[in-house]
Amino acid sequence: MQERKQSRLTLSWRVGVPHYETDEAFEALMEQVRANADWLDEVAFFDSITHHLYLPLELFEERAHILAGRIEAVRRAGVRSVGINVLATLGHLDEARDTMPPLPFQPFMGMDGRSSNGCGCPNAPGLRAYIGRKYALMAAAGPDFIWVDDDVRMNNHGVPFGCFCPVCVGIFCNTVGHDFDRSSLVAALHDADRDDLREAWLAHNGGTISALMAHVAASIAAVNPGIATGLMTAGAGDLYSGANVGRWLLDLGASKLRPGGGFYCDATPGGMVSKAYDIGRGARDVRHMPEITDIQYELENFPYQKLRKSVTALLSECTLALATGCDGVALNMLPMWGAPYDECAAYLPALRQARPRWEAFVAHAAGLPTAGLWAPWRADLLASVEPEPGRGWPGGLWEHGTAQPYVLAEIGLPLSVEPWDGEAPPRFGAVLTGRLAQAFGDEALRALLAGGVLMDTGALDVLTERGLSSLAGVRVERRIDNGAMERFTDDALNGAAAGQIRDARIEFWGDARGMGDTLETVADGVRPLAEMQDYFRRPLGACMTAYENDLGGRVVVMGYAPWMFLQSVGKRSQLLSVADWITRGKLPVRVDAAAPIIPFVRMSADRAAAAAVLLNAGLDPVAGVEVRVRLAGGERTEVVEIAPWSTATLLIG
Repeated sequence: MQERKQSRLTLSWRVGVPHYETDEAFEALMEQVRANADWLDEVAFFDSITHHLYLPLELFEERAHILAGRIEAVRRAGVRSVGINVLATLGHLDEARDTMPPLPFQPFMGMDGRSSNGCGCPNAPGLRAYIGRKYALMAAAGPDFIWVDDDVRMNNHGVPFGCFCPVCVGIFCNTVGHDFDRSSLVAALHDADRDDLREAWLAHNGGTISALMAHVAASIAAVNPGIATGLMTAGAGDLYSGANVGRWLLDLGASKLRPGGGFYCDATPGGMVSKAYDIGRGARDVRHMPEITDIQYELENFPYQKLRKSVTALLSECTLALATGCDGVALNMLPMWGAPYDECAAYLPALRQARPRWEAFVAHAAGLPTAGLWAPWRADLLASVEPEPGRGWPGGLWEHGTAQPYVLAEIGLPLSVEPWDGEAPPRFGAVLTGRLAQAFGDEALRALLAGGVLMDTGALDVLTERGLSSLAGVRVERRIDNGAMERFTDDALNGAAAGQIRDARIEFWGDARGMGDTLETVADGVRPLAEMQDYFRRPLGACMTAYENDLGGRVVVMGYAPWMFLQSVGKRSQLLSVADWITRGKLPVRVDAAAPIIPFVRMSADRAAAAAVLLNAGLDPVAGVEVRVRLAGGERTEVVEIAPWSTATLLIG
């Protein structure tokens, strides 16, 4: 078979145990491999069917022997790279707890003292010995690579947020020089004033994973140092684990990364958007690392049922992942228990057809950073932000504002997931949300406010506490939690939307509930963009303002339901104009038509080259819509036609 010319793009199949354990099952798999070898680069065999950590090593000895032959057979079929995915290193959750063998070592323990049935403490000596032997057995099967799955994390192991077992608490106490037991340590971590202790605990978590990765690397290298390794991460949950992915990859000696996140079915198609941004953050963290040559998105079709996910959704989510920084896809889509392959048959010709377009995008976008409003993210977020009242620490990531900017993308504002150095303002402006502002020191906040910023009143409260509200031009005057709506003023930024009303019914809904703050002017030159009124149209005060401060920054404060119900034609138009204003006309892409087009943009620093993916996030087709791309030499206009929940791709320069 003629070998296909290798491209930057890697398309990989993840293959479960039932597909290869018997000769009959493996032959059925090989029929699929041979039929798709023209577009398939890689096969990764799972070592286990269960997310439960412990199974006797004798089972893995037998499985490794089987895998050695299977790996060679797949190579002979023309697949250039064949390896193993170790499913459980710590264990994922309490699965089949009544039938699986109990853990023979210290289990993972949560804050409340409850222990996992299926997941082990990463610092337990018995666990280290066990997984070292398991990885050595897999290495002996002769794979080209070995993946470490995303159970290497410090939360969500059947019990939340650990590990607080005696082993881990003892290690931590030796590090910080303080004698805690579990309950006193948990109480101290919940203390709003103990950010120093939270920082030390997160560093402890990160160090635990680093040591574990070094142990795995040594176990593999002792058998064959030529085996490549890869790490799968857990997305936003990595914050609690210490958020030091680069360090973990180096300790593992890895060349492969699969950033974490989940999107499983058509029922909530918007999940592909938030996942794309989450995995984009993971991809950006390793872009500077020459050691990492393969960043794969995981297509997660679990539990692999055809009617849960359409071909359209599959192609779109993979395209978005490439748009935010991945250069490959790990296809987790084969039926869980082997043949028949009816559950995935419709996807296969579509993947073959998509490959040339994906190859072209990955090649063109290589090296181009994401471009748009900077959506804040810091690795030390959980240490820097005070515990949520009533929820304790670490609480939910939503309360910290990490996902709230995604709604701006839904109305057409491109977002960036690039890292920020804390000095020069982000090049396309920034979003600042709620308590997340606490994560930034005064100088970093000043640097942000010297550029373009779109913020809510939660962030404004932080500025006021720091004595920086004058840079926003306003402070919160009063909070109204019911019976209020927003009316746009006749300011030029509102354009044709002047006088329109947006009613979010703030007493009804989730993150809109109670978010009706009026703003008091504290500087000259503040422009009111919206006023709150009651249902009798009586004025209550300004609730959205624009201000150009003494640092030259342009700041817009939103006090009325800032992160929900932004999809009206008037509000969309207003926020597009506001984004253009705070960025001084440099928003990289603008779509004026009232269509649900979400732009994902990559653009060079000199604005000479760009790659964009446009998602039609609606059920109606979009046709004849103009997309304005702002380049160094001027605007370039493209006209797009996009089917529902599908994508269009632009490659420029």
